[in-house]
Amino acid sequence: MFDFINHKLFKMKKIFFLITLISFISCEQTISKSENEILIEMNNTTVSKNFEAYNSGDFEVFESTISDDFTFTLRGELDISGTYTYQELLKAAGAFQSLLKNGWKGNVDKIISGVNGSVIVLSGKAEGVNGEYNNDYIWLYSINKEGKVSSITEYLSDLLFVKQLYGQEICGEKKTMEQL
Repeated sequence: MFDFINHKLFKMKKIFFLITLISFISCEQTISKSENEILIEMNNTTVSKNFEAYNSGDFEVFESTISDDFTFTLRGELDISGTYTYQELLKAAGAFQSLLKNGWKGNVDKIISGVNGSVIVLSGKAEGVNGEYNNDYIWLYSINKEGKVSSITEYLSDLLFVKQLYGQEICGEKKTMEQL
């Protein structure tokens, strides 16, 4: 009889030991990030560093985040719309600054990062030569395999740019949906 009880106690101790061991091992395991999650975090860091450098005028840091074949594309119908190399972008940025009274500052509203790039949604504040120039922007970033920015595509309101920076009036009155 005692052998039977000892045998049962021994089995219960083994089961208790196994349960304790499994619990301990499962608590000690750390959840590792996937390769995609790591890439997304790296892209977010690169894009944030790149934009902050541009926003503060630190073109040495900005240049450190871009690839050798970097391009900047301004979308739209402006006379300055087009694709620029890094050197051409520096000239265009200087021309843009000349249309402003106290410079331009962008405020990041949101960053959406993916494996191959990121999108920054931002609002800009400035005083243009023809009045307040508070435009909204989307900057679409492409990141290469080396973790460098290979291209930025900028979207903005052409109409606001033309009115506030070039001083051109927009023909016609603003209409509501009911008036159409």
